[in-house]
Order: sequence, then structure tokens, then C-alpha cells
Amino acid sequence: MKTRPLSKIVILAAALAAACSPPKYAPYRSVFKDFTAAVPMGWNVTTESDGRDFAQTLFVGPFEADFFRGAPSLSVRWYRRYRPRRLPDGRLEMYADADDFIAQTLQQVYGGRTVLYGAGRSPEDSSRPEITAAPETITLQASGLAAKYFVALSPVPAPPAGRWGVEYDAAGEPFNVRKHAYAVVPMRDGFYVLCYPATRGGYDRYEDRFRALLGTFRPLTDGPEGPPARLPAPGS
Repeated sequence: MKTRPLSKIVILAAALAAACSPPKYAPYRSVFKDFTAAVPMGWNVTTESDGRDFAQTLFVGPFEADFFRGAPSLSVRWYRRYRPRRLPDGRLEMYADADDFIAQTLQQVYGGRTVLYGAGRSPEDSSRPEITAAPETITLQASGLAAKYFVALSPVPAPPAGRWGVEYDAAGEPFNVRKHAYAVVPMRDGFYVLCYPATRGGYDRYEDRFRALLGTFRPLTDGPEGPPARLPAPGS
């Protein structure tokens, strides 16, 4: 009986397993025909829009107990400048530009007890140099566009009936310790917002999916029905 080196058998088994594994990402073209990206394979996709003024594409993954309400997600939103939009709770939102969106979001959504992380892997130790007091500018690989990136770590009381993705303080009160990553991409007529709304406990689970979204995101137009997107020349 012939024998084969164990190392070769292990390598062959790994290669066969890789060949049978489903791909991690799938190419996606927006139903509004305004962007393309690589998104997590098998995640559910929902969309909504208000014509040229607002659009959202939401990718929702499988159940994860460490995420608030058990649902990890990624989203791509488009906002046209100076266009008011009524929210489900009756409030109006309107943004002058990407910087205005960031300022309003940090003030109204997260408030004072917020720590911002930069573009490096975000540690929990606030003494580390990766902590930043303001969003950082990064370059998106597929498009060459500049984006303003930040991760907001901010606790908020969770509903008493909340079960998934919550932490408890010393008094036993439930909190949703939000760890939300953003990349805000300025365009001529408005801006895109790429978001990963995770929790502190679940953030590392799908951070790679968010980074893949950032790296492959490529606008085709300035929002739905907008003019063709102006992208930097290759190598510029």
C-alpha cells in the first residue's frame, strides 16, 4: 500500500473545502442604478427612495445574538442637499452637505457620551492613539473618492423587553452600547452614507464586510436619476 505525506493530504483537503465553499461576497448593482459594490452573499436586501432626494439600500444578515434586535446590517444611503425629508416619527431632516450630516448625527443621534474612533482598528482603550476627536478622511479604493470615516461608540438605554445585543450596568439596567461605523462620501448634488450599525459586542463579527463595502463602493451617478458621477482619474 502506498502512503502519501500528511502535509500533502491536508493541503488537498483544504483546497477541496475551499472549492466547495460558497463565495463570501456577491457583486451588487443598485436597483436605482446609482452605485455598485460587493456585498455579503446571502444577506437580504430591501430598498426605499423618495425619487432623486433620498434612497436607502439595506443589507440584513442572519441572526446574531450580539446585535441589537439580533440583526446585523449594512446600509447605503443617498441624501440630496437641502431637501427636507419627513421621518417616520414625524420629525423633519435636512442636510446642507456631508459635514452638516456628520455634525447633526453626532449631536442628535449620539449626544455627549460618545467616543470617536479613526480609520485604524478601533480599540476599546480610550488612551490608544487610534482614538480621534473628529472624522478622518480616507480614500475609497474602487472609486478614488474621498470619504469622511468615523466609528461612534455610544451607550443608550435599551427597551426593558430588549433581549439581543444588550449589556447591563451595575444596577442591572439594559443598555445598547452602539458601535456604529460611517463613511460619508461627498458628491456634487449630495452625499452617500455607508453605515455599519453594530454593537460593542458584535462589531468585530462583520467589520470585514463593512470594509469590503467601502473598498468596492463605486457611484455611477449622483444618486438615483442624478447626473453621471465624477470620479478621480486613475492614479490621480
